[in-house]
Amino acid sequence: MNVTERLNAAPSIRSRVPDLMRAVLVREPGAPTTLAPEMVPVPVPAPGQLLVRVEATTVISSELASRAGVSTARLPLVLGNDFVGVVVEAPSAPTLVGNRVLGAYGGYGYTRDGAWAEYVVVDEVDAFPVRTDVSAVSIASVAGSFTAASGSLRSLGNLAGRTLLVRGGTSGVGLAVITLARDAGARILATTRDSTKVEALREHGADDVILDDDRLSERVREVVPGRADLAVELLGVAALPETLRCVHEYGVVCLTGLLRDQTNSIRTGVREDRSAPAFPHPMELIPPTVRLTVGGVDGTARTPELVRGWVDGLATGRYRMPVDSVFDLDDMAAAHERRGDPRAFGKVVISVSRDVGSTAGTEPSSDGRR
Repeated sequence: MNVTERLNAAPSIRSRVPDLMRAVLVREPGAPTTLAPEMVPVPVPAPGQLLVRVEATTVISSELASRAGVSTARLPLVLGNDFVGVVVEAPSAPTLVGNRVLGAYGGYGYTRDGAWAEYVVVDEVDAFPVRTDVSAVSIASVAGSFTAASGSLRSLGNLAGRTLLVRGGTSGVGLAVITLARDAGARILATTRDSTKVEALREHGADDVILDDDRLSERVREVVPGRADLAVELLGVAALPETLRCVHEYGVVCLTGLLRDQTNSIRTGVREDRSAPAFPHPMELIPPTVRLTVGGVDGTARTPELVRGWVDGLATGRYRMPVDSVFDLDDMAAAHERRGDPRAFGKVVISVSRDVGSTAGTEPSSDGRR
């Protein structure tokens, strides 16, 4: 569908937008069994925003904490950090109507309603046109994870020929880090606390898999006597001191995730307090010759070129992301149960709408963001 055809189709696409939609609105903290779709008004996009009919989204670890009431998400809220779907309204960019787009972050599911719904309003800058010959489930599996992984790896600099420790390798972001870092020429050491997932990590691309325990730095030195060059820490601040001991002098550690911290918050029912000191004074924590940085999801982590490359990589088999399971929006409770199951490996995807393919163009539109 070319630009002229999209402009002609835009009124008919918009005319099919209903007044109400199904959405999973988390009104207050609760168990997974409290999650069920309800009918709510379809949001209206303002100038500079898009109304996207959601094809698929995911359930990520931080959303388990949000549902349990132990995160910084501002309930009541429709959660859903990432999305793939079709643009049905675009007040400031009508040529985008009919495009399939991918997006993640931007506060969706944290400070504003997210994609656990049939429609979501997103800012234009957060939506990237993508091809339509890759399944929505596959694209949704990389939308958030590849964005976070990209931001982390960019903070570490050149990866070619360097040894990278991925602590929390079986998480969605961990799997994405392995994929992108291996493609960039790094040697990958991945950790897991579950011995049944060792082979799956190797099949995914890890060169070495290390069982994570209180002797991790010793185990890393057994594999790499000089220790790792770089590390991505996905477990959280409590695990950070041991990770800092796993890299050599002048190595770099990127703190990206809070998996273990969030799990502890859910188990204890104690809300995260990011204003409180999370770890000892930096001068006591960080070795003098090791650099500590953090992963970000700003514009450099998700440019149009990067996003197109991720989806092209899925199409060609260059990139892959394991999908553990796919649930309908009606089965959000079961999806949360599965996402919290330590036996899960790969992304838990929510298939929201299966009948939007006919409205999507075959190529991203040319609007300056190609």
